[in-house]
Amino acid sequence: MKIFFEFGNTRIKAALLDSLNNYDFLGAVDKQHVSTGEFIQLLGLDDIEEQVTHVYFCSVTSAADNADLIESIKELFKCYPTELRSESKCCSVESGYDHFEQLGVDRWMSIIGASAGSSKPVIVVSLGTAMTIDAVVDKKHLGGFIVPGLSLMRRSLAFNTAQLGEYHLPSQQNEFKLLATNTENAILGGTLYMAASYINSLIRDLENETGRKFDCVGTGGDFSVVEPLLDKSFLYIEDLTLKGMVKVVESF
Repeated sequence: MKIFFEFGNTRIKAALLDSLNNYDFLGAVDKQHVSTGEFIQLLGLDDIEEQVTHVYFCSVTSAADNADLIESIKELFKCYPTELRSESKCCSVESGYDHFEQLGVDRWMSIIGASAGSSKPVIVVSLGTAMTIDAVVDKKHLGGFIVPGLSLMRRSLAFNTAQLGEYHLPSQQNEFKLLATNTENAILGGTLYMAASYINSLIRDLENETGRKFDCVGTGGDFSVVEPLLDKSFLYIEDLTLKGMVKVVESF
């Protein structure tokens, strides 16, 4: 059995690939209130019957966090995990970065996950701590953008303005009108429209410039709240990065 981990800025995700190559996404755990070892139990990885032969991970966290996570994995599964990194080319997909190693590994794995099995132009939108957009045409990554995610936008307003607090999306999201009539909705709705307008505009410009129509794939914890404001239809894949990791390992 193979285990795959994605160590993100705010969440840890995991998936299994058994000896018959059956894939199982185990879900995600918020890192904020979880100790280094607890995420393994919360993901149900402390009670696996089949022997674990390989553990793979990709990470955008600090070296110190990585070291703690690696030690936890080694202790439980009795094997040293293999770190997957960005490459110049993999699974027939070519990186478009001037220096391929500078492309975030989460973005690279998501690009692989979205485009490795398709010949169509693809746009990948990830909306988490940061919002990233990447485009692939004819298996060539054209490049992308990185901007603050919804939480970072709202935190910036709270931090840099004396009379504005930090607002988060409530569990029961308010029904936004086109224009808000209170400060909370002004911030929540305004940042949603900023994100959606940015995505819509970039896709429109890319399609005009390339003369191609793009398939659109979305991922990230905040994508679902922006999706209703998007012009094009998106395929949402929560575990897109993990699926890209599996494709990379299968290419070895």
